[in-house]
Amino acid sequence: MAACATLVKPGGWVFFSTLNRNLKSYLFAVIGAEYIAQMLPKGTHDYARFIRPSELAGFVRATDLHIVEIKGITYHPIGKRFALSNDTDINYLVACRRGA
Repeated sequence: MAACATLVKPGGWVFFSTLNRNLKSYLFAVIGAEYIAQMLPKGTHDYARFIRPSELAGFVRATDLHIVEIKGITYHPIGKRFALSNDTDINYLVACRRGA
């Protein structure tokens, strides 16, 4: 996080995309996507590396970055597409901006 904050210019943007660490995320992202739907190779996700939004926010607060918005990413199997949502239970994005 600190490296990202120092590499971006003042006023610049940094985006993080990750998986939330909870039972729902494990069931859908690991069991569902890797083993049931076989959308991804088995072993793609390491649950121990999933990060809760509150943890990511804490990492951001320790830098010169400021969170502008947090949005969830929802998968729609009919149509096989992703969309932004307010549900951060599984996948989510964090938009941060460096102070000027």
